[in-house]
Amino acid sequence: MILIPDKRIFSSGRLKMFILVKFLVIFLIWAVPQANAEQGKLYSIAVIPSAQTVAMHTQWTPVLERLTEKTGVRFNLKLFVRMADFEREIGDGTPDFIFASPIQTVIAYQTHRYVPLVRGAKPVSIGLFVRKDSPYRTIDDLSGKTISFVGNKNLCSVFVRHLLAKHEQPLSFASNYAGSTRNVIKSVLLGKSAAGAVFIPELEREPKENQEQLHSIIETPKIAPHPLSAHPRVSQEVQDRIIRAILEIASDKNGAELLRAIRLPAPVVADYRKDYQPLEIIDIRALTDWGK
Repeated sequence: MILIPDKRIFSSGRLKMFILVKFLVIFLIWAVPQANAEQGKLYSIAVIPSAQTVAMHTQWTPVLERLTEKTGVRFNLKLFVRMADFEREIGDGTPDFIFASPIQTVIAYQTHRYVPLVRGAKPVSIGLFVRKDSPYRTIDDLSGKTISFVGNKNLCSVFVRHLLAKHEQPLSFASNYAGSTRNVIKSVLLGKSAAGAVFIPELEREPKENQEQLHSIIETPKIAPHPLSAHPRVSQEVQDRIIRAILEIASDKNGAELLRAIRLPAPVVADYRKDYQPLEIIDIRALTDWGK
């Protein structure tokens, strides 16, 4: 017996519906495994060394746990003892996500197009300070003197050294790397250094009596703080989920405290062009001895 299909099945409207349903079935067969694979993937997140690794693990773990709860995305936290190791990791493009300084973010964008997702809301300025009773009152007065910085890879060090190199009379000076903001301030107050460069918000957390003994020579333009960035291999959908989740976490008191502990207070959406591209004028690799 020869079966003759009902011609009504192949009417124009029904045929279109048949093709659409077939297309949707094929799409779902492909998409569901893809979504499951994405959901089960373990993403690496590398964090700039800013404290002992034990302390950083304690700070970051609850944040990542909250992110996993909200997004289904799982993370492998990568911490470093040496800044040079973290820089090489960025240079290799190995981590899926990085939490890095603004200047490291520039290198990450230039080498692998890492995209900043979120950052703290409040930009920061850097101050170059001397003792209030010091005879030094201008940049030129510091020629041939010693200036203290936290470290050669520290943002305030790199930014100020860049400014001094681009001064109308490029400044010759000796650098002293003191290891911490408090040590920089102490070095200036004790007269071991003629001047010191520190983040102004960090100076404002120092005892009032120390602040009152210092005089500012220069204050830099405001700089957007450390962002969380994603490698472009991370899908846009996952990037968007992470952004939404971080903003949600910041909306409750406990979550806001967790984010403040990892140096991501009051997060906002980041924009590379507006927030970090202006730093491209700095010779970051030379000033930081990148990766060394």
